[in-house]
Amino acid sequence: MKYLMMMCFAAMSVVPSFAAETEPVEAFTAKLFNSKGTVEYLKKGTSAWATIKAPFMLEVGDQVKTGPKSRADIYIKYGSKIRLGAETVFVIGNVAPEGNTVEVLRGKMNAWIRKFVGRGFTVRTPSAVCAVRGTVFGVEVSEAGQTTWDLFSGSVQIADNRNRTIDLQPNQRLEVTQAEGAAVPVALPADVKAPSEPAKIKEEKTEIKAEQVFIEQQAAAAVATEAPKEEVKAEEAAPVEEIVAPVVVEPVTTVIPTQTVIETIEMSPSNP
Repeated sequence: MKYLMMMCFAAMSVVPSFAAETEPVEAFTAKLFNSKGTVEYLKKGTSAWATIKAPFMLEVGDQVKTGPKSRADIYIKYGSKIRLGAETVFVIGNVAPEGNTVEVLRGKMNAWIRKFVGRGFTVRTPSAVCAVRGTVFGVEVSEAGQTTWDLFSGSVQIADNRNRTIDLQPNQRLEVTQAEGAAVPVALPADVKAPSEPAKIKEEKTEIKAEQVFIEQQAAAAVATEAPKEEVKAEEAAPVEEIVAPVVVEPVTTVIPTQTVIETIEMSPSNP
């Protein structure tokens, strides 16, 4: 499974480091921004679960657990928004500009992953690893470790514990078990609809604005780089003025043939 994780990250190009220059006003890693019912968390390095309510800041390595008829909405830095259903156990694995990693040990999660150049999102379950790019999807893990993936839009690649990879298409479902690995993808059931995305929070809006500024700066830089080339092309394409040599008119010289002159002299009546 570690090999699969390394493979997923190796395929991701490094995202431009705009974040260091445009950090949100409120520094954060992840934020529980909406909760319903019983939500608990286990801080990394501790052994006691504590009840929490939104808003609540989370860090890498923290676990979140929801009770019956409960729900938790979490936004993770760099464009990952997730919703945990009832009786779900979830872990924040890694948070970085090039991609976030989370783990669903049990229960159900829906996710809205914002697409951005060079950025990925990885989900681990007991039976599979999923590499995500700009996607809306759902994942559910049973008590036995069976994983069901539902893709609503975007693209995901799922690797089972036998190192087999499946590219899931929108509106498809894939089931993966620890014993058998990945099954054949099937169409989503008619009653399964794409989840409604929670409203954007302050931190999310700040990041989106920073990304837009970065994209505009990159576009302006590209235009500035291309401008000199266009000028050179224009000069090369300009018509070359043709230089026409002046026409030299040679004077016409009339030459009387010698024979004609002689005959004229002989026929003159003044000559004896």
